[in-house]
Amino acid sequence: MRLPELEHEPRYKHRCASDHCPKMIPESFVSGIGRYIPAASIAVVYHWIKGQPLKIKITKPRNSKLGDFRMRSKHAVPEISVNGNLNHYSFLVTLTHEIAHLNDYLERKTLREPHGENWKRIYSNLMIELHAAGAFPQNIDKAVIKHIRSPKAASCSDAELNEALRQFDDVDTLLLKDLELGDHFILKSGREFIKGELQRTRFKCQDAENKRWYLVSSQAEVHKIS
Repeated sequence: MRLPELEHEPRYKHRCASDHCPKMIPESFVSGIGRYIPAASIAVVYHWIKGQPLKIKITKPRNSKLGDFRMRSKHAVPEISVNGNLNHYSFLVTLTHEIAHLNDYLERKTLREPHGENWKRIYSNLMIELHAAGAFPQNIDKAVIKHIRSPKAASCSDAELNEALRQFDDVDTLLLKDLELGDHFILKSGREFIKGELQRTRFKCQDAENKRWYLVSSQAEVHKIS
């Protein structure tokens, strides 16, 4: 599968070996954000954001999101947050997603249509740069290229990419799609459900307490009740 064409030359073309990133990159960046992303991506990410007023915060795990981009006011410093429990490749994809929001905001000066065509264009180009730098393992290449060609509003919404990235998690996670029909499970929110039929990308699940039916993402992390 071929990548789409990059609309401009990469801002940084060289690869960064694991033990010798270019001397131009501050040690504070390498030992900070650099600890959370693959070594081959450090130089690329640094050159994306150097000189740009930006706050990047590593947060505790959040059930509702992997990361976010915020502009608290028109004159405020842009803020990006990413969950600190993500594996290196999931962290990189999430950080790239949010940097694309930053660049989209700088171009359009608005937060409307956050995942519109302009954001998709920017995000795809950033991901192409990472791919060219060898930031992703070859065994997930197909999923990464497919994701680049058709970006989702959230990486966890891309079932194929999400499945590919899961193999690098330190702790094995159980997803709703892995359960059998009729299995009881608990979501991270603590609510108990019974798995029902698949409807497109979500399963129809019954709340064990109020007996109402809800659509739950097939990629939702769950705890099975035996």
